[in-house]
Amino acid sequence: MSNIIVNINGECTDGASAKISVFDRGFLYGDSVYEVTQTIDQTPFLLEDHLVRLQNSAQKIGLTIPLSMIDLKKQMARALVKLNVKQAYIRVIITRGEGEIGLDPALAGTGNYVIITKELPDYPQTWYREGVSVIVANTLRNTKESVDPNVKSGNYLNNVLAYAEAKKLGAFDAIMLNHQGFVTECTTSNLWIVKDGVLFTPPLESGLLEGITRKHLLTLCQTHNLPLSVVPISEDELRAADEIFLTSTTKRCVPITKLDAAPIGSGKPGPVTLQISKLYDDFVDSLFTRERAEWAQVLKSLKT
Repeated sequence: MSNIIVNINGECTDGASAKISVFDRGFLYGDSVYEVTQTIDQTPFLLEDHLVRLQNSAQKIGLTIPLSMIDLKKQMARALVKLNVKQAYIRVIITRGEGEIGLDPALAGTGNYVIITKELPDYPQTWYREGVSVIVANTLRNTKESVDPNVKSGNYLNNVLAYAEAKKLGAFDAIMLNHQGFVTECTTSNLWIVKDGVLFTPPLESGLLEGITRKHLLTLCQTHNLPLSVVPISEDELRAADEIFLTSTTKRCVPITKLDAAPIGSGKPGPVTLQISKLYDDFVDSLFTRERAEWAQVLKSLKT
């Protein structure tokens, strides 16, 4: 719990001292929404995108966020200033609050917010240089008609079970199929394949989170006229891919070079994966000046 600062309803504390009621519905039922991003040189990355998605998740389940987005940014800034590291992990959680035990959301009082910040070390370069190994999980993705994957909620048991399968087999992560046998995503990342030079990624209708990295990569593919198809991907098509990679805010683009211990393509990160990764890194760099200026205004507001 060292080098962790947690802001709970405006009170910043170290990780070991952070506490929330056992009657909070986020703890009891996973009745909460959250977002994760990181800082780059002390500046939160794509923060506006993440906060919009946080609001959308809350709206979808009828959860009221107990403070404005401007005030939420200020509370994030307070935690990050206290943490004082260049590269930090940021997790923002909004719960429906505390109340009598029972499923009825009306039993909750005022919602709680929790902001967890901790130092984020660089990921191993071997992930990007050599790729990682994943499995196809036996655990199926929840259908969007039961638990909408575009609600980024604290109810994450489906993904936890799939990830546990991967860890049991010594894999980096697990790919989850839907009830029709089509590819959805990894447990915390979106998924892409390459076949004959064409990029493919599943549509939201397959049952996956609309990832922020995914959204920007779709735009980059259009901008650079890269062949792209957003269509359902079968398990057979997944296994026949020339290249596979995953994307997320903190990991960016990670090549997958083994699937269920079998090599994908040449068994090394492929040319399209490397091209996409470079395009995305350049995109991140292009945003930095603007995002740093916007965050400077948030920090300035703490002093007024």
